[in-house]
Amino acid sequence: MRKWFIIIVVAVILVGIGSLAWLGYRGVTGLVGIFTEVDDPVIAMHVAMGENRDEAAYGYLAQDLQETVSQQEFEREFRAQRIWGDDGKFNFTSRNIAGNVARIKGSYTREDGSVLPVFVQLVKEREAWKISRFHFGAPPPGQEEWEI
Repeated sequence: MRKWFIIIVVAVILVGIGSLAWLGYRGVTGLVGIFTEVDDPVIAMHVAMGENRDEAAYGYLAQDLQETVSQQEFEREFRAQRIWGDDGKFNFTSRNIAGNVARIKGSYTREDGSVLPVFVQLVKEREAWKISRFHFGAPPPGQEEWEI
């Protein structure tokens, strides 16, 4: 009788530890997913640029930004920064999400190996993250909030 009791107690403890470990794992991986999902519109926009899908790339901009920047101005700026059509890669190292606003900081490594600092602000529109602001190079003067 006592032997069975010990086996049952050990089994319950192991199941409890396993359950806690699983919950911890799911919590951490879920949290990482929440933070990295703000990268997705920037990556998808870059893919669209590489495939010359101008309207699709422009579609990743927030409505407010689309009202102030035309599709031609948008394309011209990204071509000037040598991102449009470049086979480089974005890498984001810092993220700050506060409600429906996210700021991400990182770099764009061009195909030729040169690196350009990038700061992006996104807003949540209809459950999707949209790009509301882009800045290349050092943070804008007097706008330390970009220093995430």
